[in-house]
Amino acid sequence: MTAHGMADETFRRLEKEWKEVCGTLDEQEKALVNTYIGFLRQIARACLEKGWRVWFRPNHWTHWGEGGFGSLSILLPAGEPEPQADLPSEIQFLTELSDIKKLGEEVTPTTLDRISYEPDRWS
Repeated sequence: MTAHGMADETFRRLEKEWKEVCGTLDEQEKALVNTYIGFLRQIARACLEKGWRVWFRPNHWTHWGEGGFGSLSILLPAGEPEPQADLPSEIQFLTELSDIKKLGEEVTPTTLDRISYEPDRWS
């Protein structure tokens, strides 16, 4: 076999291995996404059960590890202090609504499934 033929064979083997690695990474990423989205839905459900308003703004522009899955904004009842909870920065508790800040879509108990993540397929 020529040196060129050996290189082609090596490249084909490496490409095959890379496809296998990508498959494994895709499976692991889906597991992470499903776990995190489930967590966001649990938070939203708990807050909705208390009568608090909840919004979700999905993240469509970056890979999940670079910028989160989206933002969950929760409006606290009047007079309620902002909690000092150790939660991800994508979960924000609000004491008032802002005309400037875009909160996304308001979530209700029947629309919890709209808390979802669709990665940017161009990245």
